Amino acid sequence: MTYDQSESKEIPAISRRGFIVTTAAGVAAATAGCAAGTGNARSEAAATTATLGPYDDFRGAIAAFEARGRVVRIARADQDAFEASALMYRLVDRYGAEGAPVVVFEEVKIEGEWIKGPVVGNFIGHWDAEALVFGVEPDPAGGAATLRKARDHLVGLAQANGGRFPEIPPVVIPREKALCKEVVLQGDAIDMTRFGFLKVNPGDGGRYVNTASVFTVDPTAGINFGTYRCQLKGPRKIAVSPGEGQTGWIMLDAARKRGEKVVKVSLVLGQDPIVYLVSGSRVANRTGNRPVDELAVAGGLRGRAVEVVKSDTNDFLVPAHAEMIIEGEIPLDDTEPEGPYGEGLGYQGGGETAWYMNVTTVTHRRNPWMHNSFTGIDRGPVSAAGLASSLLFTQKFAPEVVDMHYRSKANNIMYVSIRKTAAGQAMAIGERLGKFNPVAKVVIMLDDDVNLMDMSQVMFAISSRWQPHPAAKIFEQLPGLPLDPSQPNRNKTSKIIIDATRQWPGEGGPESFPRTNRSILIEKMPNAFTQVDEKWGAIISGWEAGELRG
Repeated sequence: MTYDQSESKEIPAISRRGFIVTTAAGVAAATAGCAAGTGNARSEAAATTATLGPYDDFRGAIAAFEARGRVVRIARADQDAFEASALMYRLVDRYGAEGAPVVVFEEVKIEGEWIKGPVVGNFIGHWDAEALVFGVEPDPAGGAATLRKARDHLVGLAQANGGRFPEIPPVVIPREKALCKEVVLQGDAIDMTRFGFLKVNPGDGGRYVNTASVFTVDPTAGINFGTYRCQLKGPRKIAVSPGEGQTGWIMLDAARKRGEKVVKVSLVLGQDPIVYLVSGSRVANRTGNRPVDELAVAGGLRGRAVEVVKSDTNDFLVPAHAEMIIEGEIPLDDTEPEGPYGEGLGYQGGGETAWYMNVTTVTHRRNPWMHNSFTGIDRGPVSAAGLASSLLFTQKFAPEVVDMHYRSKANNIMYVSIRKTAAGQAMAIGERLGKFNPVAKVVIMLDDDVNLMDMSQVMFAISSRWQPHPAAKIFEQLPGLPLDPSQPNRNKTSKIIIDATRQWPGEGGPESFPRTNRSILIEKMPNAFTQVDEKWGAIISGWEAGELRG
């Protein structure tokens, strides 16, 4: 499905079914060796194992999503008028952060000029991506059921490997086979402003390279790559702002303190979905002060090694089939203002003092595809791996924890369910989580009969099982999320622990707590749900198509 801004100023009024049915021809033609088809993602039998990940490159993933009806193409978008950003808001408003499609902008107007894309937004935002990128078929029920299925797959993967994700070291391939080396730019031939890097919001300080994996190295910690905000400052100059406390910042600051004057870095753009996931989250375990090979972690999550190639001007091994590699040097004794920038929580972050890199070499695929994050609007990397890591880590000190969940647009509100065996147990676990986890500003403890991915069940439990007194505790000063705009002092926040489990008499609760209607139905008629699923499963999972009858 392609929309041309020159033909219409509005998104056509279409049904949800019509919205998710797109043509795969465009991506299939541009992506050699990638399977693609057409049809509704809920019901099209052809789009099954042929479109399952893991994917070896950015374009292969998009071809697979398009074959499943999860891509919309826009012929032209005037980003000087912020059309691309406004469209992403409209799509998320209508379909939710996890229901909006991948959007491929074929051409984008930037600073008065039409720049050929494609520029891709909301790359792995849809629920289905949570499963597909790991080679797992989405759950027929869709939505959070797919997220849970992917999370459980990753929990099983870690449990089979002694409690942590497996690692498969990367494999170096010959330069001539590396797609990221198809075009080489050096010296005056480099002009980063000619590529489709966007200014997402009118309040931003400029255009941003905001999905790159920034490769840095430390003699003790090893090689790290993280997704940091990188403002485009000129044709061969990019600000690099990891943010204080991030691994990249720690490594650069340590090099400065060692007396180093310049460090070399590589920025990788257009990564496969799992390399992008590892880059943008803390799934790699850095406990124990041991060097960590994050590319090996990505390989373990993929189930096969990441193919890599050496950067042209430094020793970093980078994903060989990325869209673009930007290489350069950061002078550590010089900084520049950077920002402001619209942050992931949906608020404008202030300007900062940042390092910058002088770009020396750029290599890229022919006609590179640009991945742009509409930060604060669309989703970032898939969350299943982070949820799996959090659950496994918490169960090490609290084995009674059954489940954990946080939502993509409110990840500092943490829901935790436990198999409660003692008075005060839930509050004790919640306190410990709040104290060591900087993201956990609100910790809500729930019983194990609550599906944490169903907000109606969560709110039902809070409204009917929780009393603000005495089942809540507030802490005034604990480590917090640096991007939280409500903090008077950065990195410090007050926190609240809410014990919304059924309160026992020893916790101030009633002498007896009534059972839920649902639990009685399950006990008295244990086969009722199975019978309904078998009889009317298609209607339950596909009623939104508007064509199903029972």
